[in-house]
Amino acid sequence: MKWPFFALLCFSLGACANYQMGSTPKSQGLKDVRVIYVPTVQNETDETDLPGIMTNAILQELDRDGTYRHARKDESDAILEVTIKKVERSAIRQSTEQFLTTLQFQLLVTVQYRLYNMKDKKDAIPNATVIGTTTFFVQGDQTESQRQAYPLAAVSAAQAMVSSLANSGW
Repeated sequence: MKWPFFALLCFSLGACANYQMGSTPKSQGLKDVRVIYVPTVQNETDETDLPGIMTNAILQELDRDGTYRHARKDESDAILEVTIKKVERSAIRQSTEQFLTTLQFQLLVTVQYRLYNMKDKKDAIPNATVIGTTTFFVQGDQTESQRQAYPLAAVSAAQAMVSSLANSGW
Protein backbone atom coordinates (compact mmCIF):
# COMPACT_ATOMS: atom_id res chain seq x y z
CA MET A 1 0.00 0.00 0.00
CA LYS A 2 2.89 2.37 0.72
CA TRP A 3 4.57 1.78 -2.66
CA PRO A 4 1.74 3.22 -4.86
CA PHE A 5 1.35 6.21 -2.53
CA PHE A 6 5.10 6.90 -2.62
CA ALA A 7 5.17 6.58 -6.44
CA LEU A 8 2.19 8.93 -6.78
CA LEU A 9 3.85 11.48 -4.47
CA CYS A 10 7.15 11.35 -6.43
CA PHE A 11 5.31 11.71 -9.72
CA SER A 12 3.31 14.70 -8.44
CA LEU A 13 6.38 16.49 -7.13
CA GLY A 14 8.36 15.71 -10.28
CA ALA A 15 5.63 17.14 -12.50
CA CYS A 16 5.99 20.53 -10.79
CA ALA A 17 9.80 20.59 -10.78
CA ASN A 18 10.08 23.05 -13.69
CA TYR A 19 7.38 25.43 -12.45
CA GLN A 20 8.50 28.95 -11.57
CA MET A 21 6.56 31.39 -9.44
CA GLY A 22 6.32 34.95 -10.66
CA SER A 23 6.09 36.61 -14.02
CA THR A 24 6.40 35.15 -17.50
CA PRO A 25 9.62 33.42 -18.54
CA LYS A 26 12.27 35.71 -19.99
CA SER A 27 14.30 35.21 -23.13
CA GLN A 28 17.97 34.30 -22.81
CA GLY A 29 19.24 37.89 -23.14
CA LEU A 30 16.87 39.15 -20.44
CA LYS A 31 17.39 36.52 -17.72
CA ASP A 32 19.45 38.81 -15.47
CA VAL A 33 17.63 42.07 -16.33
CA ARG A 34 15.37 43.31 -13.55
CA VAL A 35 16.00 47.06 -13.49
CA ILE A 36 15.90 49.29 -16.57
CA TYR A 37 17.20 52.81 -17.03
CA VAL A 38 15.04 54.92 -19.36
CA PRO A 39 16.78 58.09 -20.58
CA THR A 40 14.75 60.85 -22.20
CA VAL A 41 13.31 59.66 -25.49
CA GLN A 42 15.08 60.92 -28.62
CA ASN A 43 12.98 62.68 -31.25
CA GLU A 44 13.49 62.65 -35.02
CA THR A 45 10.26 64.51 -35.75
CA ASP A 46 9.24 68.17 -35.66
CA GLU A 47 6.88 67.63 -32.72
CA THR A 48 8.68 69.19 -29.75
CA ASP A 49 6.27 68.04 -27.02
CA LEU A 50 6.63 64.32 -27.67
CA PRO A 51 9.90 63.30 -25.93
CA GLY A 52 8.73 64.19 -22.43
CA ILE A 53 5.27 62.76 -23.01
CA MET A 54 6.68 59.49 -24.36
CA THR A 55 9.26 59.13 -21.57
CA ASN A 56 6.59 59.59 -18.89
CA ALA A 57 4.27 57.11 -20.62
CA ILE A 58 7.03 54.47 -20.72
CA LEU A 59 7.90 54.96 -17.04
CA GLN A 60 4.24 54.75 -16.01
CA GLU A 61 3.74 51.62 -18.10
CA LEU A 62 6.81 49.96 -16.57
CA ASP A 63 5.35 50.71 -13.13
CA ARG A 64 1.93 49.41 -14.13
CA ASP A 65 3.24 46.18 -15.69
CA GLY A 66 5.64 45.33 -12.87
CA THR A 67 7.87 42.90 -14.78
CA TYR A 68 10.74 45.38 -14.67
CA ARG A 69 11.33 48.40 -12.53
CA HIS A 70 13.10 51.58 -13.55
CA ALA A 71 15.93 53.32 -11.75
CA ARG A 72 18.96 55.54 -12.30
CA LYS A 73 21.65 54.41 -14.72
CA ASP A 74 24.14 53.34 -12.04
CA GLU A 75 21.51 51.06 -10.40
CA SER A 76 20.25 49.45 -13.62
CA ASP A 77 20.90 46.19 -15.46
CA ALA A 78 19.91 47.53 -18.89
CA ILE A 79 19.27 50.74 -20.82
CA LEU A 80 16.11 51.23 -22.87
CA GLU A 81 16.96 53.60 -25.73
CA VAL A 82 13.85 54.94 -27.46
CA THR A 83 13.57 57.12 -30.55
CA ILE A 84 10.42 58.64 -32.01
CA LYS A 85 10.79 58.04 -35.74
CA LYS A 86 7.58 59.35 -37.28
CA VAL A 87 4.27 61.02 -36.49
CA GLU A 88 1.49 60.55 -39.02
CA ARG A 89 -2.04 61.85 -39.15
CA SER A 90 -4.65 60.46 -41.51
CA ALA A 91 -8.26 61.51 -42.01
CA ILE A 92 -10.86 58.92 -41.08
CA ARG A 93 -14.11 60.92 -41.09
CA GLN A 94 -15.06 63.72 -43.46
CA SER A 95 -17.80 66.28 -43.05
CA THR A 96 -20.87 65.62 -45.18
CA GLU A 97 -21.85 69.27 -45.09
CA GLN A 98 -18.56 71.07 -45.79
CA PHE A 99 -16.32 69.96 -48.62
CA LEU A 100 -12.66 69.29 -47.61
CA THR A 101 -13.41 69.45 -43.89
CA THR A 102 -12.14 66.56 -41.77
CA LEU A 103 -13.93 65.80 -38.53
CA GLN A 104 -11.80 62.93 -37.18
CA PHE A 105 -8.18 61.87 -37.60
CA GLN A 106 -6.12 58.85 -36.68
CA LEU A 107 -2.74 59.66 -35.10
CA LEU A 108 0.13 57.17 -35.50
CA VAL A 109 3.39 57.54 -33.57
CA THR A 110 6.15 55.20 -34.76
CA VAL A 111 8.74 54.44 -32.08
CA GLN A 112 11.96 52.47 -32.36
CA TYR A 113 13.56 51.01 -29.24
CA ARG A 114 16.62 49.02 -28.24
CA LEU A 115 17.38 47.34 -24.91
CA TYR A 116 21.10 47.25 -24.11
CA ASN A 117 22.22 44.82 -21.40
CA MET A 118 24.96 46.61 -19.45
CA LYS A 119 26.25 43.43 -17.76
CA ASP A 120 26.73 41.46 -20.99
CA LYS A 121 27.71 44.59 -22.96
CA LYS A 122 25.41 43.68 -25.85
CA ASP A 123 21.89 44.22 -27.14
CA ALA A 124 19.31 42.18 -25.26
CA ILE A 125 16.72 43.34 -27.78
CA PRO A 126 18.08 44.89 -31.00
CA ASN A 127 16.18 47.65 -32.80
CA ALA A 128 12.45 46.93 -32.68
CA THR A 129 9.54 49.12 -33.70
CA VAL A 130 6.10 49.73 -32.22
CA ILE A 131 3.31 52.05 -33.32
CA GLY A 132 1.08 53.92 -30.91
CA THR A 133 -2.33 54.88 -32.24
CA THR A 134 -5.28 56.96 -31.22
CA THR A 135 -8.06 58.91 -32.86
CA PHE A 136 -9.14 62.46 -32.21
CA PHE A 137 -11.92 64.78 -33.27
CA VAL A 138 -11.13 68.26 -34.52
CA GLN A 139 -12.76 70.77 -32.25
CA GLY A 140 -11.81 74.27 -33.26
CA ASP A 141 -8.05 74.32 -33.85
CA GLN A 142 -6.74 71.19 -35.57
CA THR A 143 -3.20 71.61 -34.23
CA GLU A 144 -4.41 71.91 -30.65
CA SER A 145 -6.67 68.87 -31.05
CA GLN A 146 -3.72 66.85 -32.33
CA ARG A 147 -1.48 68.06 -29.50
CA GLN A 148 -4.04 66.87 -26.97
CA ALA A 149 -4.04 63.42 -28.60
CA TYR A 150 -0.27 62.90 -28.18
CA PRO A 151 -0.45 61.47 -24.63
CA LEU A 152 -2.96 58.81 -25.74
CA ALA A 153 -0.77 57.74 -28.67
CA ALA A 154 2.27 57.72 -26.36
CA VAL A 155 0.49 55.45 -23.88
CA SER A 156 -0.50 53.13 -26.72
CA ALA A 157 3.12 52.90 -27.91
CA ALA A 158 4.42 52.45 -24.35
CA GLN A 159 1.95 49.62 -23.72
CA ALA A 160 3.05 47.83 -26.88
CA MET A 161 6.73 48.33 -26.03
CA VAL A 162 6.54 47.18 -22.40
CA SER A 163 4.32 44.26 -23.36
CA SER A 164 6.90 43.22 -25.94
CA LEU A 165 9.69 43.47 -23.34
CA ALA A 166 7.74 41.60 -20.67
CA ASN A 167 6.57 38.81 -22.98
CA SER A 168 9.77 38.34 -24.96
CA GLY A 169 10.29 34.85 -23.51
CA TRP A 170 7.08 33.43 -24.93
